[in-house]
Amino acid sequence: MYKEVCQGCHQPPVSEPEFWNSDRWSAKNAAGERYLDLKMLDIQNVGTDPAQAQDMASREVKIPDSLGIKSEATKPAGVGIQSHKYGEALAAVVEKTSEQWYNSQQPPVSAELQEKMNGYRPVGVRAPLQYKVRPLNGIWATPPYLHNGSVPNLCALLSPVEERPKKFYLGNREYDPVCVGYHTETLEGGFEMDTTIRGNYNTGHEFSDTPGKSGVVGRGLKPDERKALIEYLKSL
Repeated sequence: MYKEVCQGCHQPPVSEPEFWNSDRWSAKNAAGERYLDLKMLDIQNVGTDPAQAQDMASREVKIPDSLGIKSEATKPAGVGIQSHKYGEALAAVVEKTSEQWYNSQQPPVSAELQEKMNGYRPVGVRAPLQYKVRPLNGIWATPPYLHNGSVPNLCALLSPVEERPKKFYLGNREYDPVCVGYHTETLEGGFEMDTTIRGNYNTGHEFSDTPGKSGVVGRGLKPDERKALIEYLKSL
């Protein structure tokens, strides 16, 4: 079941040799280390709330020219100030901050040591209209689900969107081992999650047999199939 409906995006379990032999691993770097290039899904295909990706891609920040940020400016924002795309500017600021620290040491950090301290990797900040697909090992320990925490447990995640709760409470630490999540009943001092608000939508990543429905990632699952899959995910 896992191999049929999950593995194509989320990779095989990390306990399986197939995971470590995946072609998504990078070649070994100078330290003999490899890195997993996680699959990215376009927001219109996965159908989950698009706000995080959209806001990251469209957001702009004002940066003084004196910082010498190399990202492409989108428009002037005042004397000596330019507006930059947030993702590109963040990557440039991270890189410049690292360089500043390296060069301020006495003696300055050598280029070779800088590469080692950087993990032999470039700055990886990106802002596409996509979401990363993570391996599912330990998924039982990370409720609520989806990138915005809009689905309280695995029972709801594997169910049709119409059956997912529209509102639930966060803050309870009593675990639900059946549906795999935390208890979400009304909680004094807790936070009410309202999935009708932009940024909180609980749509997408759905298993459905409805033709042409947006955000469908796999076929509809029968109740006994959902239970079997949940029991397997508990073991990862």
